[in-house]
Amino acid sequence: MLFIGIDLAWSVKNNSGIAAIKGDERGGSLVYADVALSDEQILEFVSKYATNGALVAVDAPLIVPNQSGRRVAERIVGDLFRRYDAGAHPSNRIRLGAWSNGKIRGEELVSGLKGLGFSHNPVVKRFEMSRKVFEVYPHPSMVVLFNLNKILRYKAKPKRSLEFRIKEFDRYKSLLKGLKNPVLKIKDKRINADLGKMTITELKGYEDMLDAVFCAYIAYYYWVNPDRCAVLGNMKDGYIMTPIFDHMKGNQSIL
Repeated sequence: MLFIGIDLAWSVKNNSGIAAIKGDERGGSLVYADVALSDEQILEFVSKYATNGALVAVDAPLIVPNQSGRRVAERIVGDLFRRYDAGAHPSNRIRLGAWSNGKIRGEELVSGLKGLGFSHNPVVKRFEMSRKVFEVYPHPSMVVLFNLNKILRYKAKPKRSLEFRIKEFDRYKSLLKGLKNPVLKIKDKRINADLGKMTITELKGYEDMLDAVFCAYIAYYYWVNPDRCAVLGNMKDGYIMTPIFDHMKGNQSIL
């Protein structure tokens, strides 16, 4: 089974991370990771690697019915994960459309994936063989899978030094390689590169690529452990699929 992660940029002017993991019930291996600019490049990548069953996890809003404000999915994520600093930014058509000529890039990508035989469906059964695409959000997933008290702070923000970010990236890689259920083997030289030798631009590409790897792992984890995950929201108002802690099950925020 193949698991694909796409860290989709809101604008086609920016690179998106893409990655593929091949795995089964026992464990998996990273088989590809890179960045892509256009939707056409992303779809070409998916078409090349996803020849049979595949799950595609996309870090980007895929259903955005609201013109303004935020989706119900962002509200639920905030209710459950705000204490971990893992709340979600508000998504709406005005905000997202400003980055992509009035279109919602995630919706456009889903349309292209449907042309490759994928269904947009966030409900996955254990070990099913299918071709599905669904939305994910790395921050809450990291909190659960890495058992964190607060999110990793590897992204560029004011007052975050390059040295601090590199340490967080190293922590990110170590935690990702330490996951056990399922196990993921990462031998890609670019993932294991010396971050101290990268330019700021190269580090941003690395960030996109690593996030795509994690998105692919979220899909893999979901396939192995669907009972430990939840779809927050619905197909009408928008949703986010994420692993959750056991204490969150039955929470009124989960629809």
